[in-house]
Amino acid sequence: MSNLTDMVDPDPDALTVKGRATRDRIITCATELILAGGFSRLSIESIRKAASVSGSQMSHYFPGRDTLIRAVIAHQTQVVLDFHRQPALGGLDTFEDFDRWAALTLRFGRRNTRTGPVPTYGALICEAISDQAAQELLADGYRQWHQLLAAGLQRMKDHADLVVGADTAQLASVLMSAHQGADAFNVAFRRPWPVREALEFGLNYLHMFAADPADRLTRPLPYAKRRSRRIRSSR
Repeated sequence: MSNLTDMVDPDPDALTVKGRATRDRIITCATELILAGGFSRLSIESIRKAASVSGSQMSHYFPGRDTLIRAVIAHQTQVVLDFHRQPALGGLDTFEDFDRWAALTLRFGRRNTRTGPVPTYGALICEAISDQAAQELLADGYRQWHQLLAAGLQRMKDHADLVVGADTAQLASVLMSAHQGADAFNVAFRRPWPVREALEFGLNYLHMFAADPADRLTRPLPYAKRRSRRIRSSR
């Protein structure tokens, strides 16, 4: 596989400190627009206004839409990994760590109250379908995320917190699928409940593999009131 960094920025050292800051601001604003409203809000003009840059600056740093999308995916991969490596989540190798992971994921997913970047790929998944380089970047991001979760789960297994037969790679996939699938639901319905219930399912599935029978009991997430599972309109 080619160097994925080259797909985004073939010469990162060529930019000045000011130039790097401008480029990063454009990427951050484009990411915010995509995650908040999908690609319908992603126009050169909307990004230019949000980032407070000129049209010539936009074309200088990103001569085409594809280069911008790839840069956004690379940026979001770092956001996702940084979120999972934050001190509040410990090593993601205890049940308590994963409870906090779910709580923080839900909090950061509330787009009107978040205090930092949202740790998800969201609508970027759909955009990557038509761009092989973007697909490779996205796949690499998912691999890194999966390895991070699987490593923590493997430590739980090594510490005898999980049963011997627990498949840590599969558990990591379930948790990621609950997170990302629910996020897509959330974009469609503009409600937080799909994320909450999917995370609750993922955590309860993880608890099924607890070595201690007392930890296998299913439970609602303690930090949020449960909502009806009936799909509601977004009116």
